[in-house]
Amino acid sequence: MILEKGESVARCQSYQTFHQSYIEKRVSHLLKQPVKRKAYIVRCDDLLASKNNQKSLQQLYFAKIKQTAIDLHHLHHTLDVKTGKQVSFGVVRMANIPPCVALAQSLLQADWGDELAPKIMAYHSRQVLLLRHAQEKHLDKVLKRKEKSGEQPQALANPLIRQHLDTATAQHVLFILIATPVEEVGRDHDFDWAIIEPSSYRSIIQLAGRVRRHRQEGIEQANTAILQYNLKALRQDGKPAYCLIRRLRWWASAGSRRILHGIVTGK
Repeated sequence: MILEKGESVARCQSYQTFHQSYIEKRVSHLLKQPVKRKAYIVRCDDLLASKNNQKSLQQLYFAKIKQTAIDLHHLHHTLDVKTGKQVSFGVVRMANIPPCVALAQSLLQADWGDELAPKIMAYHSRQVLLLRHAQEKHLDKVLKRKEKSGEQPQALANPLIRQHLDTATAQHVLFILIATPVEEVGRDHDFDWAIIEPSSYRSIIQLAGRVRRHRQEGIEQANTAILQYNLKALRQDGKPAYCLIRRLRWWASAGSRRILHGIVTGK
């Protein structure tokens, strides 16, 4: 069907009016909901000075992720009534499989001190299928967080989790899943906090949806950290890479920046 120019313009205007009305209703509805996720950007500018030393750059990047995980754990944890230990379940989303595996190895070998006991699991698509099936079965159980406020998570009654808690000598126990984008699709998991190595807006939104996915209570402190650069961008090897700050500046008009500020700060 061929439309006359006037009729085409009228239809576009009608659609624009309808769309704007829908958006306003949607925003009004969202503003009434409790804020379950607040995010902040982890600056990585200081790492650019190490771009010529790839090994040192990766180590510094992983150290920044480690410190961010510690900070988020202290803000978002559960007190295990049996042991009195502070427990959190977090996820670090890496853009690619090699840095995912390398980060898991780095965190396992790192010195966390006497007060912190990290429990690390790498989760990616190249995993042996039998092992991946066992991983997903375990994760589906322990990351079901439908407890009400004040109740103990059912994960703390899981035999494997219970063993870790009962035998750990540290006061703080961090269960950290190092995952690639496999965690973003089809996984009904609920984490206390998340760290995101960005590769697209869609990935940020998808992964953020795994934070407090089942619980309805709002939060005050940020529980999602977004790294300014992914590791590939920091290396500056001339290949295409993702930089969150540059993308936000490119995308945001003057009005949209206020919306982005609200997304990042929860205000």
